[in-house]
Amino acid sequence: MFDQVIGEWPTHKRFILVSCDEIYFNRYFPRFYKTFTEHWQLPIHAHIIDPSKESLARLTALDISHTWCYTTDYDWVNTVARFRKENNSTQHPNEAVKQWLYECYCQCQRFVVLGANMTNKQSVIVADVDAYAQHTPTKKQKQLLFSCSAFTEYNNRLMATFCHFHPDQLIQIRQLSSIIVDQLTKCFILGMDQRALKELFMTARVDLKHGEWIRHYDVKTPEDVKAHQRCLVYHEKGLRGKMKDVTTAWENIE
Repeated sequence: MFDQVIGEWPTHKRFILVSCDEIYFNRYFPRFYKTFTEHWQLPIHAHIIDPSKESLARLTALDISHTWCYTTDYDWVNTVARFRKENNSTQHPNEAVKQWLYECYCQCQRFVVLGANMTNKQSVIVADVDAYAQHTPTKKQKQLLFSCSAFTEYNNRLMATFCHFHPDQLIQIRQLSSIIVDQLTKCFILGMDQRALKELFMTARVDLKHGEWIRHYDVKTPEDVKAHQRCLVYHEKGLRGKMKDVTTAWENIE
């Protein structure tokens, strides 16, 4: 499931990598693609988990490079059982636990694919599909971003919502992939992507200032809305942001 990736990795020197399942792809990708294409003017590579034939056809028609993988043949029954045993989790039904683990896999798989395929001549931005670009970065901001691997720090965590991986740290990027796969093969750990990022990149990285590049707080007041709208990238923490209507649809980009 981790290494059975179909499709061609892009050859661009700089590009944006986005990864998600079919549900998130259909809901958020049109907005993601439209806003990042407008404000960043970089190629986008999409990695889709459990895609439909229609989704793959759409990416091909739009000439967007893409890879994909399937989880349908994975042994979720034993994976759920191992997680229950390690975490003494007996109060939740199997389907709920499986959904947690599936979401964990979706969060981690982009870094697995990145570590397995990135070359020493590539510089890759990774972004969540439910985030979107609001403003065009200045030349100085781009220089800062591409100077090193770069993350926003929030609550002592390196956030993967919008970040950059520099080829000078390709060894760590390869390690990121192997650490995640080794651990999830033994037993899933929720938040595994952030654990691995912190272990490998907490010291050797650029800090994308919280509130300038992206803001990870929930939006509860008009002041929060204004603060979010000043950031280069918008992402509203928690379910509140995900439950909002997404007005950009496929017909807006096709």
